[in-house]
Amino acid sequence: MPGLGDALVREESAAGQRRGDAAPGYTLFGETPGVDGRRVADGRAASISVLKFGSSVLACPRDYLRVADALGARVAMGSRIVAVVSAMEGQTDALLSAARSVSPEPADALVGALLATGEEASVALLVLALAGRGVRAEGFNASRLPILTRGALDDAEPIGVDAARLRTALQRSDVVVFPGFVGVDVTGVPSLLGRGGSDLTALFLGHALGDAEVCLVKDVDGVYPADPRTNPGIAAYEEMDWSEAIRVGGEIVQGKAVEFAQRHRMR
Repeated sequence: MPGLGDALVREESAAGQRRGDAAPGYTLFGETPGVDGRRVADGRAASISVLKFGSSVLACPRDYLRVADALGARVAMGSRIVAVVSAMEGQTDALLSAARSVSPEPADALVGALLATGEEASVALLVLALAGRGVRAEGFNASRLPILTRGALDDAEPIGVDAARLRTALQRSDVVVFPGFVGVDVTGVPSLLGRGGSDLTALFLGHALGDAEVCLVKDVDGVYPADPRTNPGIAAYEEMDWSEAIRVGGEIVQGKAVEFAQRHRMR
């Protein structure tokens, strides 16, 4: 599928980072930045990037500092960034387990509100890390700037967001940090975009902004027929069609997110 690799980003040697080795950078593939009308120092228009950071690369507080360094480097090159973050690794499962320990069948609306706190904490941590690096950053949550949804509260479909308000935030901040996975239905009840829904959040925001590149930060360097961590030597796809991407990409990119990209012809 042409363009799927364009949306993938690799965190190099994540295991090495967690052993305390020198922190490597992030490698971005196939950048095709759009234009938001802002200007950088040399007169070029600033680009908007939507970068999604999942739980696999946000395993501990130190990882937020690494992400802040990577984002600061892109800001210095003229980008304005929407950083979509998942909860820290293990937080969503821990919160869900806690809910089930006090209520065998917790209500979907209450579960959504509870799980959203994991993403909200992640937003706050990254904003703090960016501020410590001198980067102008602003964080949002589902009450300040919600993604409106419809359908099942635990597997909802995004239908709207105030893109103009998001652009206004990008005019006063270098990085806007946005929670993945969570939304609000039309009655104001918290909703979730399904497991792996932060991928869908990033693609939905990129589509709403209209001229943004979208990159998903992952702990592997592409899409494989099987898990490369348990199948050493396996080769990544160089390209694939949409049906193949949906079939094999579920462990790397949420299936709903791939379908959204196909439906809107995102590249």
